Amino acid sequence: MRKTKAEAQKTRNYLLKAALDTFYSRGISRSSLNEIAQTARVTRGALYWHFKNKEDLFEGLFQNVFAEISNDLAHDIETQSPDIWESFEVATINMFQRLETDETIRKFCNIIHLKCEYTEQNHAVVKIMRSYQDMWQRQLTDVLTLSLQKKQLPADLNINLAVVFMMSVISGLMNLWLNMPEQFSIAKTAPAIIRTAMGALKHSPELCAPASKQLPLSMRQYRA
Repeated sequence: MRKTKAEAQKTRNYLLKAALDTFYSRGISRSSLNEIAQTARVTRGALYWHFKNKEDLFEGLFQNVFAEISNDLAHDIETQSPDIWESFEVATINMFQRLETDETIRKFCNIIHLKCEYTEQNHAVVKIMRSYQDMWQRQLTDVLTLSLQKKQLPADLNINLAVVFMMSVISGLMNLWLNMPEQFSIAKTAPAIIRTAMGALKHSPELCAPASKQLPLSMRQYRA
């Protein structure tokens, strides 16, 4: 009997949840499609109907989590919200708070930070992960560009350096907590650290560039 669209989506969700749990407990390179299918209580045929391979499952997880934590901010970028700087603060702090309370997000971040082995066997998975890191970098560049355009940041801010700075703060804080979650509450700690880092973008002379410095591509496209 042919499955309905709702039933097919339900099976897909079971497979993604099983992949999340398997990758989390065993690491990506040691996880097998057989284990994932068994955990989801579906046949290998059902798995292959939804996903081509382990990498396809990993990308499905990445799509879901990335969309869940960045859709609101992506919308504010698209509409060039006048409150983009505040939206970025809210979205970033909310991400850290959900990291502590949302099991799916916590497990997935644990996988990409601690259980995605950089081996030849995992080459395709690492490539997928880097493509999403590039998307995050572009999104952050657009946030800073729009904030600068709306005079919420210094006119001479070096956006490229600022992006690296903010990515370092966010990734470093996440990695630190994932390695020692018993040491502190990320939900309580993150707001002060993120607001301090955002304040540095407004006031640190080290993050500024000469006035003659060429604008990054994202800013030129907004001004075009």
